[in-house]
This record gives sequence, C-alpha cells and structure tokens, in this order.
Amino acid sequence: MFLKHEKDYADLSLEISDSIDWEAGVLRTTHYRLDITVSAVDPVSGLLAVGTSKGLVALYGSPGVECTLRLSDAPDARVQHLHFVPSLCKLCCIDEHDRLHIWDLTTIGAPKLQKIVNLPRPVNCLLVSPSHTHALIALSNGEIRMYDLLCLRMSPYTVPPNLWSLYEEKVQASGMPAIPTSDSNTILDMVIHPRDVNLLFIAFGGGVILYDLRQREMVRVYELILPPGAPGGSGYYTADILLPRHSSVTALSIHPSGHMLAVGYTDGSIAFWALQDEERPLLVRTLDNEDDVGVVDVAKLELFLPSGQPSNEQPKPSVDAREPIFKLSWSGFPNSSDPRGGDTTLTVLGGFGNKDSQGITVFLFPPLNPPASPPAASAAHKAPVPPPLHNNTRIAMRETLTPLDSHIYLSAGAVQDFLLIPRESPHFACTWDPQTILLLSDSDLDSSGKTRIMVGYEFPPPAFLPVTTSPIVAQSPSISGSDNPTEALTQELASTLQSMSLSADPEQIGLPLEFWDALGGVIIQLERDPYEQLSSADADRGYLPTWGGKAWVEDADGQMKLMKYQPRRVLITHDLDLSVRFLDLSAQLLVSSLDNPLSATFPKPWPALTIEVSPVIHDPSLHLVTSPSSSLHVSSSSSQSTFEQAIHGGQLHIASVHIAPESLECMIALTNGALIVYRLRSGEGEAAVNPPDEELVSLTHISSTRMFQPFFAVKPGQGAITACAVADTGKWHDNAFSLSHTRLEFYSSSICVDRGLFCGRRHLHRPSIDIPFFLGTRPLSEILSHRLPGQYAHWRQVPQPFNWDFVPRIRLIASTSAGHTIVHTLTRSPSGAWTVSSSPKIIEASMYPIPGGSVGLSAALANDKLVDRGHEVDNNVKHKDCIWVSAGAKGVKCVADVDGERIARTEWGSKTGAVRRVEIVDKNGASALVAFTERGEALVYSLPFLKHLHTLQLPQHSIS
Repeated sequence: MFLKHEKDYADLSLEISDSIDWEAGVLRTTHYRLDITVSAVDPVSGLLAVGTSKGLVALYGSPGVECTLRLSDAPDARVQHLHFVPSLCKLCCIDEHDRLHIWDLTTIGAPKLQKIVNLPRPVNCLLVSPSHTHALIALSNGEIRMYDLLCLRMSPYTVPPNLWSLYEEKVQASGMPAIPTSDSNTILDMVIHPRDVNLLFIAFGGGVILYDLRQREMVRVYELILPPGAPGGSGYYTADILLPRHSSVTALSIHPSGHMLAVGYTDGSIAFWALQDEERPLLVRTLDNEDDVGVVDVAKLELFLPSGQPSNEQPKPSVDAREPIFKLSWSGFPNSSDPRGGDTTLTVLGGFGNKDSQGITVFLFPPLNPPASPPAASAAHKAPVPPPLHNNTRIAMRETLTPLDSHIYLSAGAVQDFLLIPRESPHFACTWDPQTILLLSDSDLDSSGKTRIMVGYEFPPPAFLPVTTSPIVAQSPSISGSDNPTEALTQELASTLQSMSLSADPEQIGLPLEFWDALGGVIIQLERDPYEQLSSADADRGYLPTWGGKAWVEDADGQMKLMKYQPRRVLITHDLDLSVRFLDLSAQLLVSSLDNPLSATFPKPWPALTIEVSPVIHDPSLHLVTSPSSSLHVSSSSSQSTFEQAIHGGQLHIASVHIAPESLECMIALTNGALIVYRLRSGEGEAAVNPPDEELVSLTHISSTRMFQPFFAVKPGQGAITACAVADTGKWHDNAFSLSHTRLEFYSSSICVDRGLFCGRRHLHRPSIDIPFFLGTRPLSEILSHRLPGQYAHWRQVPQPFNWDFVPRIRLIASTSAGHTIVHTLTRSPSGAWTVSSSPKIIEASMYPIPGGSVGLSAALANDKLVDRGHEVDNNVKHKDCIWVSAGAKGVKCVADVDGERIARTEWGSKTGAVRRVEIVDKNGASALVAFTERGEALVYSLPFLKHLHTLQLPQHSIS
C-alpha cells in the first residue's frame, strides 16, 4: 500500500534500508575512575597505575595500552598501597585485607599474577627501591619485614622492632625526660637515602630515625620538641604555649643531595633538619610564615602574654587551626653541574588553615652550596667539643631554605594525594626532574567524599622557569606611534591586561577520558578545514607522559581501509569544575597495524582547546554570577568566598555547550541564565569594543593563553536558558560590536520578546548584528496561567524557502512544549546588517519536542546525489527544497518546506517505551531517522515517509 505522497518525493533512505546496513555495536567502553585511592608511576617502563576502592588496578601506557587488574580473592577490597619495581619490571599492591599481590609486567598481553602473600598484621606503609630487590613492609606493631621480590618469599633480613621504644628507653636512662605521644611507636613512612642505599629513614609518630641496614644500628634520631614559648604550627593562642610540646610526625622527604630532610607534623609545621645535626632543626616554618616558629620570640610572646602568663579574663580570639602536613616531596633538577644539584622544589600536601583554599603548595629553593668547614683544631690545643654542624655551614644551609618563589595548584575539593611523574629516573624516591603532577581530590559535589577526581598539570610551574614569551600569546600593538591620546590609552590598557594573563599558570595535561568528571557532552561533525584548525592548535600541547607497550586494532573484516572515509567527529564535554573540554572522536585515529601501532588515544583529548569559565565569572565587575532563584547581581564589593560558594557549592554549573561547525564560535550556557561566547584566537591584537546593550558585557580585555578567547557575555537575570542555537554564517568581526540578541518568551500561541525587540507582531528596529543567535528563557511573570516556556530552537544553515516566501533565507524555528512553533526570517542588508522579519510565521510542530527533534533536510541535494549514483528521478514529480522533521514525545512527522504539506506522520506506540532522543543518520548521501528509547532500543525509520525499517537492540553496557 502506497502512501499519499510516496510518488511525489524521493526516498532518502533507499540505500540504507536493508538489515545488513544496520548493526549496533560498541566502539569503545569507558570506565570512569572516580574512586581512585592510590597511584604509582614507573618512568623506566613508561606506565601509570591507579588503584580503586573496589579492588581494581588500572594500567595506562602508550596510546591504546590499557589494562585492568582485579584482585582475585577479594574483588571489592580497597587498594591501599601500590608500587612499581623498576629493577624487576613488576607491580606490587597491598589491599585493605593486608595481602600483597605481585604481578609480572614482562609477559605479552595482560600482566601475570605471580604471588599473593597474606601478611600477619595491618600494613602501615610499603617501600620499594629501584636499587633493591626487596620490598620493605612496615606493620602496625612497629615491625619492618622484608620480602624478596626476586625469589618470591619472605626474606631473613629484618629490622629490629620497636626502634622508637628503644630510643625512648635510652633517653630516659640518660636522665632526660621523655614526652611520649599516643602514636610514637607507629611507623608512618620509610625513605631510602638518595646517595647511600644502606641508610634508611624511618618516620615514627615520635620522630625520624636514620637506620643503617648494613651495620643494623641507629645512626641518628631527629625529634622535634618545641621549647616553652615557641608558637610552632598552632600559634601563640594554644593553651600549653608555656610548656614543652611534642608534635607528631606525619610526613617525610629527603633533599636530593641527602644533606637535609623535611619533616611534616600534625600542627601544620615543617621542620628542616641537617643530616649531621640531630640536636635542633635548621628551620621550623609553616606555609604562610617564613619565620622560625620553633624558637622563642620574646617580643611576640609578650604581645600575647602581657603579664607573662596566660590571661583568663580576656577572651581568646578564634584560632584558625591548621591541617597536618600529609605528604612531602623534595625534587631536584639537572640544571647545575654541581654534584649536589641545582634548584629544588618542595611539594607540600596539607598545612592550610580552615579558611584557606584547597590545593598543593610548591616552594622553589636555591641550590644547596654551603662553604667548606674550617679545619679542625690540632690535638695540641685543647678546644671544646665542636658542634655536629659548623655554624658557617648551618647559616649557609639555612639561607638555602628561603624560597625563591611559591605556587599553589588550586583544587575545588580537598586534595587527598598527589603524584609526581619524573622524566626518566626512578631514583630519588621517583621525584627527580618531574614533568607532570597529578592531583587526586574529592569532588566538591559529593559531600560523602567517595567521588575522587584526578587532574594533571605541568610541573614545575612556568613561573619557576626562565621567563620566555609564549608563541600563542598575541603581541600587543605598539603605542609609541599613536597620536590619539584615547587610542594610546586603550592600547596601553590592552597591553597591561595582556601582561597580566594567565601565562604563568601551569597548563593542564591531557588525561585519558577515564579520569574526567564530565556532567554532559555533545558530539559534532566537522568538515576537513575546521577540524584541521582545531587539531593543529593542539599539536604541541602536553599529554600524560606514558609510553609503555604498544597497541593496534585487529582488522579481521578488512574495515580498516574504509575508516579514512568516515567524517571527522569531536566530542565536547562540560565538567564539574566549569570547564569545557574537547576530544577527537574521529575513526581515523583507530587506523593502525602491528608495524604501525596507535599513535593517539581514542578519543584523543585536546587540552589546548579547554575552556575554563571560572576566571571569567570570578570577576565581580562583570556581574555574571547570580543565584538561580534570584535576579540580583553580586556587587563588586562582595568577597571572593561568595563566588566560591556559588561555583563550588552546587549552585552554578554549565547547562549546555553549542558550537558553530564552520566558524567554531562556542557558546556556553550557565544554569543561572548567563551565556558566554568564545572564539578562536585570531593572532592579532584584540580591539576594544563597546556593547550597545546593557545586558551584554565585553570580554575582549580578558587575556588567555588557550586557543579559545572570551569575546562577550549575556548577563543573567531573565531566567534559565531553555534553548540555544547559533547560525553558522560567518565569524564575529572585531571592528563592530553591533550585536543584537533576542530573548523569546512564549505564552500560548503568541510570542513576547523582552525589551521591546518584538511584541506580538510589532517590530522595533535595533542595531545590526554580525552573527545572529537565539536564547529561549522561561517567563519571569505570570501573564497567562497556561504559559508554555520555549524548549528548542533551530537555525537553518542552508538557504530555506517557504511556501509563502520562495527566496532562500536564514530561518529560525522555535517550538514550545505544546507544539506551537514560530518561524523567524533573517535577512542581511547590503551593509552587512542583519534584521529579523516583523511578521513571524506560526506553524504547528510535534508536541513535547525531544532532543534532536527539529531537523531540516535538503531534499534537492539528496536528489542530486541519487542522480550521481545512477538512480532515476522523475523530473515531472514535485521536489521540495527542504523537508522539516519534527519529533516529539508521542510521534514524528515530516513536512515539506517547513510550512507546506505534511508528507508523513507516525506514532511511537506504547510498546516501544518513551523515546529519549532522535538522530538523523547519514551514510553515502542517504539519510534515516533513528529514535532511541528508554528500553535500550533504536527504532529506524525511512525519510521522508517514516516507514519503520528496523528495531536494533543496543548493547546493555553502552546504555547502563
């Protein structure tokens, strides 16, 4: 049985109507690692490993090299410790049930599990040195056991248990009082001396012991006891300020030269010790105080204690308690010919106050180059016993602890751990010459702390390196030759703002998609030129420095040669941290073989294209942050914490992202109703612009080192954005900011546009626009009780005629939930100004539009492709230029030329379930409609006759 219009229109789905043309499969499955507990890196094999709370260990190497290891006996056991063994190419893991797992990484394919060892007591820490074949395991009872990783058995070598108890007994026997703490005998960390593998630093809760493995004896003990009156990390308001105090050790790190060590404590202080001097530290400081808080400052003490004793009458101010120092890493760099090394960096986790921002602090220290000690006195002259460290040497070492610079890697949530990735050396505790830092932090949207996010940055920060000019940053125009004072002032301001750019901030490293915290995304298809424009912009950007192994795609069916004909696709995601990220999703990335393995990950991240919205909305003068339930702007006098609460408190997020496929302008809609427009950097100086509308704000003064530059924004206050579309008719022009935006509010079948641009059918002319865009917002007042907010908008990118207007023009199609649709026509004058017609066309669309449910197809173009492939087309049959596909929650229909006759219509049916989204699938010039249901099925319909062709069952793990 033929349809009414079956002979009047060409079948656009003829070549893809057979069942052999349709097959639902999984291209790639991504398991998000949002429960990471520990990580490790091997710079020798080029592998990165992460452990999760569900008993999984994931390995990452070169592009395509990914492997997941599961703890066999207890699949849900939390991974507590994870270390590589570079000398044996093995991986060690200890779970929460205190079992040691050992994998061999030399096997072809997945690593082989060699051994599972049950340990007698809970494990506090695990140490694996690249210079040893033994793993040192510290147990909760203060015992250190050694496991032979080569012979896979417990080693007879041991470290005497309870070393700290032996030290305390020795101190008490000498007549000195001991100040024990509850965790004095608990082993917290172990570090091998970077220059002598026979020396082992053992961090107990009471202090640090330097132990000689060969001689089996204690060499030195570093115990910090604050004298009465010393503030320490707790400050002068602590109750026991006039008593000797003992802070518990929490972290330990050794200087690359081996001559100094940094020890972190529970009060948030860091003590720097000289290796030869165990009597007193070189310096005790906090993150925000370079003064020595380990000594008594009588003048400051008297300010807080004027009577010499704590005053109980005066109220004590609230103390901003510091968090403990959780982790320390002292790194060296090969920038000096001196064997003692060059500049060093100390990376600190913890030590912040309750009111401080979360992050990782990095200090840059000068090279350690103390003078030689004077010769010792001759035996003929009686002299007092010299101190363990000469005073001149002590002063010189103390001067090297004055930071040259500092930087904080900020994080939205609390940082739980960090990992430094060195370039090539596994020695120096795997912190020598690091090039990348990975931050593991809690998600600011999960109050339970179970969701963790990993982010990578370049290391060290660019500010620590010699100042160089970035090739991406555009040069400011010269102001010396300008005679106009206003122009000169404008150019000088632009130059100043450019010098204040974020070029000194570390660039973010492109991590695999598994580490992202994406809230949503969209896949777009690009032509060759815009794709190459985006891919070339990210050619020199940094990625995760892993290169172990190789991977390729097996081509049993011979489909590899057809991948080069696939269209280029890009995945755009928006994340919890108000950032927009781009990934290359093109099938061409999978072209590989055994001799030519994969050269890029799939999908491939483009970190240079990342758009960070936070720097824009943090500026209170722009008025881009409001409460979603209020139209009041945040005043410029509001504190920074107000913006942090709005951003990281779950109130402000990215609602949607839209990009023009050709001109590549990117529009970011926020949940508070603001819209920010970005464009690609042009490489020329940005000209100052003045927005003609009070709702618009120019962002050209904001400089950024990334490829997408902020252009302008629409201020919030008119309600949440429900629809957004951009016409890809060209790029924004710098010489004119004559932009007119249109906010449409739908009431029943009429249209009301804010600020008098439209009111019913009345047209009030406004300045011309360079590129039109559309915002649909929810009404702010109850005009009609049955008002229906606009849901979807659609720009026609190809010239589209109507029945009443056969001139090809740009059309805007905006639909409401009730199906009422208003069509606006845009025309451009010879001067380049865009205007909107005063008489919009009102038509009917499908009720309750669904995502992807408003699409225009070029029927004329499809007919030409049919002729090119040898199909006969009846010239006497009427062929429309456009077919409009309108899909809603109940069904779909096809209409000729948007407002013409209805070609076909079909209902989804109750047995299929609710349809979530529809897509137009194109292949070799043929098109078909695919509807995705809540039951995991894909319904395939022909175009334009909407015949049901096939029902595909989607793989369950692709929709779960």
